[in-house]
Formats: sequence, C-alpha cells, structure tokens
Amino acid sequence: MSRALLMKFRQCGLSIAFFIGISLLLFFNDSYFRTAPDLIQTNEYPALENMFTYLMGGLMGGVLFCAFEFFLLENLFSRFGLLVLTAGRAAVLMAIYFTLSISLSLYYNMNLSDQGPLSPEVLNGVTGYISSPIFVINMVFYSIFAVILIYFHQIATIVGRGVLGKFLFARYKKPRIVKRVFLFMDVNSSTSIAEEIGHERFFALIQDFLVESGKEILEHGGEIYKYVGDEIIAVWPVREGGEGAQAMACLFAIRARIASRADYFRDRYGHVPEFKSALHVGEAMTGELGEWKREIAYMGDVLNTTARIQGACKKAGAWLLISQDYRDLVQNDAGYEFQLIGRGRLRGKDQPIALYRVEQAAK
Repeated sequence: MSRALLMKFRQCGLSIAFFIGISLLLFFNDSYFRTAPDLIQTNEYPALENMFTYLMGGLMGGVLFCAFEFFLLENLFSRFGLLVLTAGRAAVLMAIYFTLSISLSLYYNMNLSDQGPLSPEVLNGVTGYISSPIFVINMVFYSIFAVILIYFHQIATIVGRGVLGKFLFARYKKPRIVKRVFLFMDVNSSTSIAEEIGHERFFALIQDFLVESGKEILEHGGEIYKYVGDEIIAVWPVREGGEGAQAMACLFAIRARIASRADYFRDRYGHVPEFKSALHVGEAMTGELGEWKREIAYMGDVLNTTARIQGACKKAGAWLLISQDYRDLVQNDAGYEFQLIGRGRLRGKDQPIALYRVEQAAK
C-alpha cells in the first residue's frame, strides 16, 4: 500500500472516531439533559437501543465523510478559495447524509407499517422523524463538525503534511537541535524557459513539476520543508532518508515520473523539466519562527552546505550530488553506483568536502 493511501486511511480512522465521539455526546445530551430523563424515571426510555442508533449514525456520518472528502470529492471546489471549498463540500456531504437518513427512515417506516413508500402512514412517519428536534439537532451538529474537519484537512495541506500536528502540540515551540537528511533540488534553465514560454505557462509548468515531485517525496517518507521559487527543500529522518536511502531513491523516482510524463510536458509547455539536486546530512536548529506568519524553520550550516553542493552540480556535470557524510550513512546502497568526483572547497566554505555522483547500477 502506498504511503499516500495509508495516510488517507489513517485520516479516515481519526475522522470516524471523531464522528462517533460526537454521536456519543449527542446521545448523552439526549439521555441526561433533554427529554429523556423524564422517560428514564418511568422506564420508558430504551437507552441501549438509542445509544446504538447514535453510534450507527456517527459511524455512517464518519464513513460518508471519509469516502467523499478523502476519495470522491477531493477535487471538488478545489479551484475556489478555502471558504467556498469548505462550505461547498460540507453542503454536499450534508445533502448526502440527509438523503441517506430519509431513505433509512422510509425503509424503517415501510417495514414497521407494512405499507408502500407513498402511503400516508409511512410518509407521516418520515415527516415526523425529519421534523423532530433530535434529527434537527443532529444535522446541525454534524454540519458544524463536518465543516471543522474539512477546514483542518485543507489547512494541513496548506501548512504541509505532518506540520500541522507540530503546531497543534507545540512540538517545536522550544527550539532544539535535530539531525536530518536535507534535499535541495531545482529546475534547470528556469530563467530561459520562462522567457521562452512566458510567465503564466512557466508558472503552470513549475506547479505541475512540484506536484509530481511532491508525490514521490511523500511516498518515500520525506517532508517538504519549503518551496523557494522553482526549488524544493525537503527533509527526512536520518534512519529512513539516509540509512534506508529513501531520499536518494526518491530522486530517481522523481526523474522516472517526469520521464513517464514527458509527452504531457512537451505537448503543454514545449519542455520536459530537468533538475539538479543535492543530498547532505547534519545537525540543524529547528523551532517555530515568526508571529504574523509562523513556520517550523531549520537553521544551520547543513542547509548552507547542501545548497552549495547543489550549486556544484553544473560544474560537475551531474544531476545529483551527495556528500561524503550522506554516502557514509547509506546502508541500503544496492542498485547504485557512486563515483567520487573529488574533494574541494565549496563556495563560502573553508573546509574541503568530498562529493559523489550517483547513478543506478546497470542490471
């Protein structure tokens, strides 16, 4: 199973648990704070049956939300702003939930009365159900929390996968030193391409390139740190990105993905984007920065060094260069060939550093 799909299923599990939790709160409100206490005293309130009904309602709402928000409606209203997107998707979801509730009520009343769907007894039962305070309250609450979940889902994509949780739980409120694998990559000849095809088409080209690259970064366990124009800066934990060589595998996967879509890029933009990239590993200070615009930032010499390594790609005639530190870290190097291009001083660096060109081994 792909990481992207696994992430969706994890989000689905949390969303379903959230809906079930809300349903239990609605059940306790109905049982102990509204009309039910009077019925409980006379033993006329079927608590277990009603709790089961609420739980099934929450489960149904959660499953519907996940099916449509994460799979079927994930592109609905995507060309609009966050406000319209959130309200529009919530309206569609609640319309589906309302329709399904009516259908279930119709089925229930038909079985109860043994009458057809258009019989007065069945229609009166359905009308009484949808006009009842319980149904109205449930619809209002489910609508509110559908909006909340959709909003947070979209915010997570804006600030970055895995970043929202860091803000919510103040994981990096206090800065600390971490060791990470860093990737710098950007598109070759971007200035000349922009001049040739125009800024609007170039912007669309970069958007497509970033989307395709981001899919592989996610799939290989990385986290996009930031975009700087046509440049991507991504980060991995040391064990996965370095020892497991996932950061390096990611770059070959991006190259293959772009090649597989060469006809699309050529037909639409007249260019198939090529890129240069660098991998390095080291310690960096990380923490929350900013007030009006906050982000989880990395600072340290490791980022400067990675940028310098990427800058050396053109001179070395390589699309990918890795540092000696990253090469020493890699344990899963089967299928790769490393060519030492020498030791030298990078621009702005005093100490020489060994760099390697990497290619896939011939099968």
